[in-house]
Amino acid sequence: MSYGLLGTLLLLLPGAASAEGRWVQQRQRQLWVRPGETAELSCHTSHASNSVFWYKEKPDGGLYWIYQSPEFSFMKGKYLGRKNTQRIFSLSISPVQREDSGVYYCSSSDFFPLFGNGTRLIITNATEPELSILVPVDAEQPPADIPLLCHLRDLPRGWDTVRWQPGGKVTPVTASAVDEHGVLSAWSITWVPAEHWDGAATCTALESGTGRNLSVTIGKGLGEGQCPSWPLALGLPCVSLLFLLQLILLLCRRRLARDGSTPARH
Repeated sequence: MSYGLLGTLLLLLPGAASAEGRWVQQRQRQLWVRPGETAELSCHTSHASNSVFWYKEKPDGGLYWIYQSPEFSFMKGKYLGRKNTQRIFSLSISPVQREDSGVYYCSSSDFFPLFGNGTRLIITNATEPELSILVPVDAEQPPADIPLLCHLRDLPRGWDTVRWQPGGKVTPVTASAVDEHGVLSAWSITWVPAEHWDGAATCTALESGTGRNLSVTIGKGLGEGQCPSWPLALGLPCVSLLFLLQLILLLCRRRLARDGSTPARH
């Protein structure tokens, strides 16, 4: 069973059951598992239930049904559902592969279904992310502040912050998405005043609790009016570049709207 974007939005709207104080909760926000191992997802309901439904998010934002956790466990392909108590259900996926990465939702089996908040499952055996830096440059209309975006591809657990040079500013790793190959990418952004931008920057990813770090640097040398060619040289797929550019443009608009400023013209 598959739902398009409109159908998904309708399903996520609160039904009559929510007015009675009922809820469905997934307490695992993110879960990292190595390929070949078993992923265990959990689902909690506020009320006793015979079963819950499990869905996986599609790349277009829709949901498709993958399993119903019944009162009695049974195997369906690589999925095995369990009813642990009257209010706690679980879904095992084994053995997991890259393509199992994504966001999983459980829902109640009520006439008005209630959905959990989702669990992002990341399948990877990487120990450190692949780094690259993206800088949008518009020679005709440069912004007052230039956004620098650090792209962390195939992100393992624990790489939560980025340190920028020059300046030493530390920024969180926030936005993230899983591509069609099941690879998790995340980004961290900082802003540099245009008058201080000389074309050089270093992004250092920091692993919490271990002191490990990983850096990537872009150098000076871009002539006036030139657009940088290094994003493609760093191996970013065209689709990823388009997505990142859209993200930066959105952030730029929000920043300009917040500051009440307009881009400087030369």
